[in-house]
Amino acid sequence: MKEIRLLNRRRLTAAAFSAGTVLMLLISGCASAPQDGGNTTPTVSSQATSTNKFPDDGKGATMTPEDASKEFFGLLDEIQALAPNEWVNEDVPAGGYCNFQDTGSGKQFSGGRTTGPLSSAERETLRQKVSAFYELRGYKVQTLDKSTTTNNLLITTAFGPDGLSVALYTGDLGTIIDGSSRCVPDPEVAK
Repeated sequence: MKEIRLLNRRRLTAAAFSAGTVLMLLISGCASAPQDGGNTTPTVSSQATSTNKFPDDGKGATMTPEDASKEFFGLLDEIQALAPNEWVNEDVPAGGYCNFQDTGSGKQFSGGRTTGPLSSAERETLRQKVSAFYELRGYKVQTLDKSTTTNNLLITTAFGPDGLSVALYTGDLGTIIDGSSRCVPDPEVAK
């Protein structure tokens, strides 16, 4: 019974984080549909492959939840250090459950970092640094222009192995880094 309550609490925490991120995007205009010529065509980095297969380094099957958490939050820390502002961390260190290799017994972590708006020059510099950061790790990189009449917004997303994804939102209304870690086996499920 205690395990079921813990599972439900973890799911609620992950759901609350996701709902909070979506709400923040809606309020900031990040999730608005493009208007008056907004570019919805993704521009894919030259480093991305032409297939939809994400990079696979083989570590996901042997990585512990602690390793996945450390890797993911370390990525967020490194990206955050590339911008010159005060950041608010909204990480969910407890992690949630994911569908590891179709077994349903995986562990995944999520988090987000927010800061106020950067100048257009700072946004472009940060976006270029983050793209290079992603490409050096062999991640598939995609940049989408989701600008509206009230918010010039670019979303630069990296897709890594085992479901790892990190997105950088750079817009007139603020800057956000968020995503989720690899989905790795949860040793607690095996007990």
